[in-house]
Amino acid sequence: RPPRSTLFPYTTLFRSLAYMSGHGIVTVQTALTQLCRQTEGLKSITVTDRDGIVVLRAPEATEDQNAEQILTTIFSLTTEQTSKIQELGQANFILTTYDNCICLQANHLPLVVRMTAARNANAGALVELLPQIKAVLEPTRETISQETDTY
Repeated sequence: RPPRSTLFPYTTLFRSLAYMSGHGIVTVQTALTQLCRQTEGLKSITVTDRDGIVVLRAPEATEDQNAEQILTTIFSLTTEQTSKIQELGQANFILTTYDNCICLQANHLPLVVRMTAARNANAGALVELLPQIKAVLEPTRETISQETDTY
């Protein structure tokens, strides 16, 4: 059974929030899709809540919800456990390479950002893209933070 998410009624709102870019006002969804198209090897950007419930996905596609939740759970557990080693400090992101792809996951609390890229993509370019993605997501993050603080 998927976890109960308090964000479900808001996912349509998040897909339509506006973001000011150098090209005028575009939706957050459109801005993330443009980043996917402009970054060589980047297949998708998925934004979930802490339970792995998808808030935004670019480009829009139907993926396995169970797989989304598993990946978010792995990220959450890993960052939680490594935070116990104080010498390391807070985990900024986790980059994992698999046989078929690269997966970069980052906290943007209360959101988790995941980029999935081709196996031969430039991992450094993905890391450098994180601040731009976080800037695009800021209105969404603020809205979710306000809503989840009331629960």
